[in-house]
Amino acid sequence: MQLPITHLKLPFPYRIVLSAVSVMLTAIMSSNCIRSGSTGDTTVLSPSASSLQPGESVAPEFQNIVQFQAGAVKITASPLHGQPRVGTGFIVRVEDDRVYIVTSAEVVTGDPAPQVEFYTNRNVGVPAQLIDVEGSDLLRGLALLVVSGTEQVSADLAALPLASSKELSVGAEMRVIGFSNSTRSWIVTKGMIKARSGRELHFSPPVGPGHSGGPVVQNHKVVGLVTGLEVDDRLTTEHAVIAAGIKFYVEGFGVSPRPRQAAKVKVPSPPPPVVPVPLVAPVVPAPASATEIHEVKSKDGAPMVLVPTGEFWMGSPEGQGDDDEHPRHKVFLDAFYIDKYETSVSRYAKFMEATGQQSLPGYWDHLRLEKRGNLPVVGVDWHHAEAYCRWVGKRLPTEAEWEKTARGTDGRTYPWGNEEPTPTRANFGRKSIKNVYDEGLRSVDSLEAGRSRYGVHHLAGNVWEWVADWYERGYYRHSPERNPRGPSGGQYRVLRGGSWDSEPGLVRSVNRNRDGSMNRGDNVGFRCALDVPR
Repeated sequence: MQLPITHLKLPFPYRIVLSAVSVMLTAIMSSNCIRSGSTGDTTVLSPSASSLQPGESVAPEFQNIVQFQAGAVKITASPLHGQPRVGTGFIVRVEDDRVYIVTSAEVVTGDPAPQVEFYTNRNVGVPAQLIDVEGSDLLRGLALLVVSGTEQVSADLAALPLASSKELSVGAEMRVIGFSNSTRSWIVTKGMIKARSGRELHFSPPVGPGHSGGPVVQNHKVVGLVTGLEVDDRLTTEHAVIAAGIKFYVEGFGVSPRPRQAAKVKVPSPPPPVVPVPLVAPVVPAPASATEIHEVKSKDGAPMVLVPTGEFWMGSPEGQGDDDEHPRHKVFLDAFYIDKYETSVSRYAKFMEATGQQSLPGYWDHLRLEKRGNLPVVGVDWHHAEAYCRWVGKRLPTEAEWEKTARGTDGRTYPWGNEEPTPTRANFGRKSIKNVYDEGLRSVDSLEAGRSRYGVHHLAGNVWEWVADWYERGYYRHSPERNPRGPSGGQYRVLRGGSWDSEPGLVRSVNRNRDGSMNRGDNVGFRCALDVPR
């Protein structure tokens, strides 16, 4: 599908009519603060047409814009206080079950779940989740969104290519793609890059409301993202963040910009690749007994243990446990590695330093890093947990992998066996604390008596742990028998294991909990997993 452009090669009489219509549209847009001057030219892209007709073609000056239709996104945010805002964004990465979108901070601030409309599927709103809003300067900051679920990822979506700093040409022509609030249309504004200052671009002519977050395009690549528009006070802007700044920002969340060729027919894709991680010991066969534990070191230095291939019982027998733990069913899992310990404060601090992460975890200001580095990091939402795991070349464990690690193949109630929890086995049942880092948590390598049969610590208590899966109450009734990965979408993500403030029943290895992916509770952390190299 191609962008419907008003500059078409048509028979002579039709061109006369089309020229008159174009003049009228230009006058209308000028009266609605969509400015153009001697250095600019604004063209409306009709939202009603879906493609070019036989015999029609795109004018040469817009041929380099057509490819960007697959990555353009309209964003509508509804903050708790204030009027709804409409802006633009664009896709930086497409995976089988999710799409990552970057926009300007002022577009989405105050709304953790804005609606997006892909240009390729206009007038169809799709819920997104806000991963991060950059810094305190909303007029110059960026924001990252994700749309999850295989049903939302159509084959005609594609990430837009980001230019390097060397590919940016100051003084040369560019195009800005945006959604005009006044005309309710997608438009392309022709202009020029005037200057670069640090990570900021200055361009002309200025663009108006709705363009905030839109791509600035030059030589078939995105060179910037429009910022500097505050709908209530400023009607136009000439500012953008350079592509190198966009790339640095999104990579801080483990999202590597990756163009994908839009396809007309969706074909099955292999599972998302896992970055190989060097191991200090070769992969060896699975342990033959419960006491033989195989450990390796991963990229971040965290020890990992091998959970071997095979079946286990997942869920609770009839008449026991909670409704969402039924039915009890057999699951087969391929071998995998999982972190022996929960992700610590010190390891997460290295991640933030290396990636320039500006969004601090909750309760970070309560922390004395030099004294509490070996405690599990808390106040980390699902997206940041996933970003950390990506950064070290790993991933979040699936819910099934987590449960097998906790209960083994003998169906035990707790990681250590069937005996009731005690303070020597699990950190649980704490109440009325003032500072979680001073009073609530135990070191990630503590409580040897509470280890699972694979030697993994704190699978009961200490912190709830994010896993990869979406939560569905009745998922066990139809989950796959081999390597289940959870539902394709949902409202909540799964949490496992209980925490320092949990009652004994919540630290059972089969217990399921859930929360919104933006939750940054003082009792929530995570650990990572890794596929066994083949």
